[in-house]
Amino acid sequence: MVEQPFQQPHTLNQRQNRALALAAVFQAAQLTHMTAMSGRQSIGESGNFYFEQLIKASLNIRAANNTPCCILDFFSQPTDISLGLRTLESSISQPFTTSPKSRIPRLSSAKLPMSYAMSLLALEKKVYSQPEYVKLIEKSQQAILKQLSFFDHDYLHPSILANLAQTYVDTAGQITPRILVRGSAEAFKDAAHTNRIRACLFTGLQFAHVWRQLGGSSWNMMFSKRKLLQDIQDLARLQYLTV
Repeated sequence: MVEQPFQQPHTLNQRQNRALALAAVFQAAQLTHMTAMSGRQSIGESGNFYFEQLIKASLNIRAANNTPCCILDFFSQPTDISLGLRTLESSISQPFTTSPKSRIPRLSSAKLPMSYAMSLLALEKKVYSQPEYVKLIEKSQQAILKQLSFFDHDYLHPSILANLAQTYVDTAGQITPRILVRGSAEAFKDAAHTNRIRACLFTGLQFAHVWRQLGGSSWNMMFSKRKLLQDIQDLARLQYLTV
């Protein structure tokens, strides 16, 4: 069961929920970038906090549940996704261009967190269209939830991160083109470091799936950027009303 200590004073509409799901994808993308560039120690307590919230939430997302949800059911408070909201807001202010080979919008200039987020949105559909991958993800989620009791519910325990990383490798990692993460070549030699990156990507994949269940589409992102920005600003204000 998902704990719901946070009680919303306002009912979020579907568009706002969709914006929050997208923000969670961007939070995972930003954490992927931070970890790859700086190393697992350098993301700091704040980065680890946002990472932990994503892991907790992603373990409670079920692919078989096609009912539109409230994103805040997966989090204790709106501030758990603050990093994602900030990253998404800064990203949508950049111009989009479309690739002839894909309907997913891309930035005209390279911006790595945005690139990772767009790749996750494209990859999600391929992963969740294959029933064997869906079953594998759900089986892994259940195993990790049981495993947590042995580690005092330490969601950032190396064994938990290793299992999340392996789940990503066994599903999304089997689909081409794979997400190419740029960072420190020296750091990538550390298995614990690469596990954290893959675990980040796994959480982003999960929320990309929720985003699509809530009606998210690349065309909507392209042609409704102004509405999306308004939703982000409204949600940012909501944080101060609810914490």
